[in-house]
Amino acid sequence: MSHVEDEGEDYFIPLEDQRVFGAGIRRKRVPFIRSSEHELNTTTSSTTAPSTPSGTNIANKYLSIVLPKDKKNETPTDTHFAPPSPTSTHREPESTRCEVCNLPISSPDTRNPNPERDSNPPERPHEASLAHQLCLTHSHPPSHLDRTSHGLRYLSAYGWDPDSRVGLGAPGREGILQPLKPKAKNDTVGLGVEVDSRTRVDREKAKVQKLNAKQVRKGHAEMRKRGEKLREMFYQNDDVQRYLGGGG
Repeated sequence: MSHVEDEGEDYFIPLEDQRVFGAGIRRKRVPFIRSSEHELNTTTSSTTAPSTPSGTNIANKYLSIVLPKDKKNETPTDTHFAPPSPTSTHREPESTRCEVCNLPISSPDTRNPNPERDSNPPERPHEASLAHQLCLTHSHPPSHLDRTSHGLRYLSAYGWDPDSRVGLGAPGREGILQPLKPKAKNDTVGLGVEVDSRTRVDREKAKVQKLNAKQVRKGHAEMRKRGEKLREMFYQNDDVQRYLGGGG
């Protein structure tokens, strides 16, 4: 019994014996019916649609059946009178144009001649239209720059307005080309400190002078004598000088 269960678990269909999906479903063949006309009638049709009888023809036929023959001729024929067309002498008022957006402005009479019959709400005025609002000159918010800034005061002194929404430096605009003129700073003094003219001259470096050979030899000799004098002052012994009779 266990041997049969093992065979059932391991049973599988070989690949060549497997059938495709839907192989056992039989479908009824749909016969092909050829059209009697080679061209479709959806685009070009030679037959016209049957005309429907009007209301007057139906009424006359009904009266001919119901009424006797002697009263057929007495029945008045229905006549339809068209409403009088409006005369062309009435001219519509010319629409004025808006000075801001240059668009025609229609009067309230031309917008809605029959306000009682019209179920739509009345139109908005021309000033509330989008085209008119876009052509208006809107006010811009003021500049976000700090009014107490020293840089803003400097630029305002030269005629620049921060609220004019105009930049600097371009031709045809307000302001100067270089509002902040650079200046070389060759000292280590802090910004904003006023330095005396005397100390400024002393701090300036002396210009390098070119010397000839004679001046160079003379300078070396003076430096040598100065060095010997300094060594003599620092390293001499008073007792030795007194013993040698050098004084002291």
